[in-house]
Order: sequence, then C-alpha cells, then structure tokens
Amino acid sequence: MNYKDKSKSYFSNIRHDLLELLNESDKNLKVMEIGAAYGETLYYLKNKGIASEVVGVDIYEDKINKENYKNIDRFIFGNIEDIDFPEYYNYFDLILLPDVLEHLIEPKKVLSKVHKYLKQDGVIFVSMPNVRHYSALNKIFIKGDFGYEESGIFDTTHLRFYCRKNIKELLESSGFKTIIEQGSIKNYRGNSITKIINKITFGIFEEFFSYQYFFKSKKA
Repeated sequence: MNYKDKSKSYFSNIRHDLLELLNESDKNLKVMEIGAAYGETLYYLKNKGIASEVVGVDIYEDKINKENYKNIDRFIFGNIEDIDFPEYYNYFDLILLPDVLEHLIEPKKVLSKVHKYLKQDGVIFVSMPNVRHYSALNKIFIKGDFGYEESGIFDTTHLRFYCRKNIKELLESSGFKTIIEQGSIKNYRGNSITKIINKITFGIFEEFFSYQYFFKSKKA
C-alpha cells in the first residue's frame, strides 16, 4: 500500500459526515482515531469541547509536510495491525474508524484491539464504502472495468470490499452491537436526483444510492 502518492486533500478533511453520529450531550470524551491522517477531525473535537483528550493513529507519517499536522495530544505512526497499546486498554469513550477497515489485511484482528481499548460503555463510529453503489455496478457490469483509482470505492489501497450487510456482519462478529446504521444518502445535505428518487421510493433503492455506510456500535 502506497500512501505517499496520495494528494494532500486525501488527508486533510474533518469527517463531519461521521460526526453526525454524535449525541448533543457528548462532552469531554477521550477519543482515539485510527486513520487520523493530519488529525483534522480530532483537533476539531478537542476545540469544540467534545473531546478532552485525543489520540491519533496512522500508518503513514508525512515527514515532508510536517506543518500540516494538527496539535493534538498524541500521534502514533505505525500499522495498527502490528502494534498494540496496553496503556489504553478500557480507556476511550469513542474510537473513530473512518474508512479504515477496508484497507486492512485482517480487519477482525484490529476490531479485537479496538474492543480492548474501548470503555465498557464506549462506542465506535465506523464508515466504509459501499460496493453496491450504482457507480460501482456501472463500472463493473456495464463498462467491464475493475480498474483502481486514487480514492473512492476503488481506491488503490483498498484490500476488501463490502456491502451494508457485510459491514454489519463484520462488526457484530467482532463483539459489537449496532446502535445506528445509516447510508450516506440520508445525511447528504444537497439536492440530487438520487436523493429525490430515494425519497419517493421510500428508500427501496437506498443501498444503490449510498456511497458509504456509517455505523455507531457498542460492546455487545
């Protein structure tokens, strides 16, 4: 997996879509983000008072553009599949996995670690691309093309592909219970043909219109 060739925009964004899963009452949380990139989301949570402590983990350290990293409590660089943090067992209120699990060789192994880092009443927020999205179906079945791209569903660094059902099965077979599952079409704030069609068909085709899925889960 080569993250060096990714554009700066790949690492620089606050994941407001994933943070939609927060409760209004969430304050002073201890938060870990796996796949933290430059720490934009964690920095946002700390500044808003939603988090009191934030720890970011990422496989890639951008040594050339160090100035892009946000000032958070701790950055850890390394492959989450190979490292462990006993000091953080039963520690975090919230662990974020924003479009991370599909990049891993053994996602269940990592979810097992996450389970240990999470407090008994803590939660995880997970986002993952949906390979059932109509754009993927068009690419594969109409165009006959499974070519990889810089980002998106066919990101060159993706090792696994999931539909909504498979994401839920992965999480629940790893010791988590689903609290919320939501397709991206539901929290898309703009206007689009797909959003209109989804609404008038009462969500029948939601899985074809949701580019990714968001899950909020707790320990089972």
